[in-house]
Amino acid sequence: MKIYEKLKKNIKQHYKLLIIYALIFCIFTINLPYYISAPGGILDTSKKVTTNETFNLKGSLNMAYVSEMHATIPTYIWSLFAKDWDTEKETKAIKESESVEDMEYRNHMLLTESNKTAELVAYKHSNINYEIKNNKIYITYIDKLANTNLKVGDQITQVDGHKVTNKNYLFSYIGSKKPGDKITFKIIKNKKEKTKTATLIDVNGEPKVGALLTEDFEIKSNRQIKFNFEDRESGPSGGLMLALTIYSNLNKIDLTNGKKIVGTGTIDIDGNVGQISGVKYKLIGAIKEKADVFLVPEGDNYKEAKKLKEERGYNIDIIPVETFEEALRYLTK
Repeated sequence: MKIYEKLKKNIKQHYKLLIIYALIFCIFTINLPYYISAPGGILDTSKKVTTNETFNLKGSLNMAYVSEMHATIPTYIWSLFAKDWDTEKETKAIKESESVEDMEYRNHMLLTESNKTAELVAYKHSNINYEIKNNKIYITYIDKLANTNLKVGDQITQVDGHKVTNKNYLFSYIGSKKPGDKITFKIIKNKKEKTKTATLIDVNGEPKVGALLTEDFEIKSNRQIKFNFEDRESGPSGGLMLALTIYSNLNKIDLTNGKKIVGTGTIDIDGNVGQISGVKYKLIGAIKEKADVFLVPEGDNYKEAKKLKEERGYNIDIIPVETFEEALRYLTK
């Protein structure tokens, strides 16, 4: 009882201070319905990849990233005055019909797929034996227009009784149908097998399920690769730089010529470099870290980066690339 009375007395004496502390806590922790994008930094990809042997570069290969955050009151106010901080409503940052949890799952799966694809591209361009095993295809997004009972997280194993061996096989099979056709899937979710269906929709004249797929697989070789990403890291835009780093390690070739190389761009299994978002923030991050070279996907990404460089007088070589081979040729020369 004495403890209760003492506690009650302390609260009465210091209630104003307690209210202030509570308000400060709310101001700094309550999320507003906005997302903020801001210039990020760079990650040394040699620290994200571990191989059987140690190989050191004279310079460094780096992937650029965007700083993204849920807005709080202080960060939102700061974004109104910060030159390169941009805000957008939460409803625009998150795809329609997608929860925050689904978005985070999708981005982590995209990172996994990007890592494995980068590894595969590096092996393809190296004189090393390898074998691809255990392909798994997952649903990571369902469009609101899709006519299906498929869910995010479903692992697709069969389509109309045919075994799905890889993502391209599934795309090819769906492409052989026409809008309005109904197809049946076998899926695995939580270790249980189920049957699900989809009626194909018309997307620009082509039959589509209206879902985003990501692929995971294993590469067996005597030159094993291990990735060291943190849980908070996600997304596919580091694919190009990871592929270059893995290739450099597998073949013990220094691609840097003593320079700090920064780059961005997705990569597919054929080595094509794809467009990314947030190129402005990534270039600013590269400049902040005093990079010598910025590799960027050819097309709109390159045009945006080149324009920003010219407007601000940045001292950096911006190199547009369409394929892994192009990037490799440039760095080798």
